[in-house]
This record gives sequence, C-alpha cells and structure tokens, in this order.
Amino acid sequence: MTRWEVLKEHVHDVRRLRNLAMLLRVIESHFNGEVKMEKNLTEYMAKKYRWGNKTTRKNLDILVNLRLLKCLRSPKDHWTKIYYLLDS
Repeated sequence: MTRWEVLKEHVHDVRRLRNLAMLLRVIESHFNGEVKMEKNLTEYMAKKYRWGNKTTRKNLDILVNLRLLKCLRSPKDHWTKIYYLLDS
C-alpha cells in the first residue's frame, strides 16, 4: 500500500489529509526521508508554512501511529527526536 493510500484509508478530514501529505512530502524532498533533529523540521514548517510547533508535532505523531514514519531518540541526546520515512 502506498503512503497516500494509507492516509486516505485512515484520515477522513480533507484538511488534515492534505497537511499530512504535505508533511510527508517535505520530509521526503527537503530532508531526504530523514529528519535528524525534530527542531529542524518544526523550524522549517514554521518558516515556510506558518505551522506552530504543536501542529507539526501533532501531525508527526499521527504519521508515526500510521506507521509511515519511525521515531527514535538520538543516542547522543535523549531529548532529540529523529524521524525516518518508512518505505511503503
């Protein structure tokens, strides 16, 4: 199943669906599928799309729960989250 199919199956609100798809596209194209610091992504989304930190984090959590992203803690700093785009 493609990422888009997973999103369409589980997310029924059109606005949220678009936002999640956009976030996936940003992670894929701008960050090459790997966000090494959550802070970098939240800053990028705030600057480019005027998203707040909570909005970005909430959408990241949804994508992790849908198993489209994998979230790990940095081995160097336990507070830093790292996100990986999972293959679908």
